[in-house]
Amino acid sequence: MKKKIIFLALVMTPFLSFGQEEIDGNDQFKNTIRYNFTNPVIFGIENVIFGYERVVNNNRSFSIDMGLNKLPGLVAGSLNSQNNEVLLQDGGRNRGIHISADYRFYLKSENKFKAPRGVYIGPYYSFNSFNRSNNWELTTADFEGTVGSDLGLRIHTIGAELGYQFQLSKRFMLDFVLFGPGLGIYNARVDFDSTLDPNDSALLLQQINDLLSAKIPGFNTIIDGSGFEKTGLANINSVGYRFMINIGYRF
Repeated sequence: MKKKIIFLALVMTPFLSFGQEEIDGNDQFKNTIRYNFTNPVIFGIENVIFGYERVVNNNRSFSIDMGLNKLPGLVAGSLNSQNNEVLLQDGGRNRGIHISADYRFYLKSENKFKAPRGVYIGPYYSFNSFNRSNNWELTTADFEGTVGSDLGLRIHTIGAELGYQFQLSKRFMLDFVLFGPGLGIYNARVDFDSTLDPNDSALLLQQINDLLSAKIPGFNTIIDGSGFEKTGLANINSVGYRFMINIGYRF
């Protein structure tokens, strides 16, 4: 995961080095449609999110984003190599959606040009809903066979962001959301299709935790004694984050 983020940073370095040159713009272009290519690189090509930004005045805009945002793929048979009691089987169902919105203040003191160019700050809200079903081969003293799991995860995040938007040409923009701390409200549920001993349930839940923590940055921040150590519903407050790179077209 870290390697993918570093790769994105290296790819974007040339854009940062050139800075913002004088480009003949057209103030009638108040709208921008954009594509988020951060999520496909980090989480997989099945994640597709599009956005829309509307300029309100010379220094303000609002934007919305919507699309498919699935949990990262898990490799069948993947497991802590020191534990052979639980094995992930092929297949499974993986679905998810993303909705977010922000209001941007382009800083007049820092920017030479009008919105939507330059440094911006502002509040944001995001909602992510994930559903993942998998089958596991469980072999313990009390159970031997296949167990199905159904994971549901809902995340509401409210926070503030810092970003920078480059104008690559008269119509094309490159938008970086660089920093976005926020309060995340998590609602998580894990159900099994078999009745398990509490120890077997805890063992399987720990494997789900370990696999997802290795795939999702910051996922382990929502795992505590009230969350995934038992089946059922859990609400957890934690610190969220926000990082995106978008390519946009003005019209």
